[in-house]
Amino acid sequence: MHATGHKPTVLVVDDDPDMRDTLRQLLGDAGYSVVTAEDGAAALGALDRSETWPDLVLLDMRMPFMDGPTFFECLRSRPESRRTPVVIVSGTLRSSVRGEVQGIKIVKKPFDASKLLDIVDAMVHRPVEGISYTN
Repeated sequence: MHATGHKPTVLVVDDDPDMRDTLRQLLGDAGYSVVTAEDGAAALGALDRSETWPDLVLLDMRMPFMDGPTFFECLRSRPESRRTPVVIVSGTLRSSVRGEVQGIKIVKKPFDASKLLDIVDAMVHRPVEGISYTN
């Protein structure tokens, strides 16, 4: 979803419509193109319909139908996604998720908007080999 001369694209996956709107506004005002999905299944559908890949995924963990961990597993099963950075933005995290996911950042809700933007900017513009697990 990112091409030279175009704005970086962030895929926001969250079941809360207010949170999706907040993130769309925040990221849009910061110069990002934003695609939203209400759960993991909708996000996979959006990825299937797109001709390009997002520069970053913002992912909630607790969602109906297809939750964050299931989406993350499906996402990482696709070769084109293996270097796509993921920021988990969630109010709760299961301890088993922390041990399973690598190459991500975790931001706990409620979050500070400027800190989230700093993380998104750093991950979108990082060297590909620079992904690391940070808590």
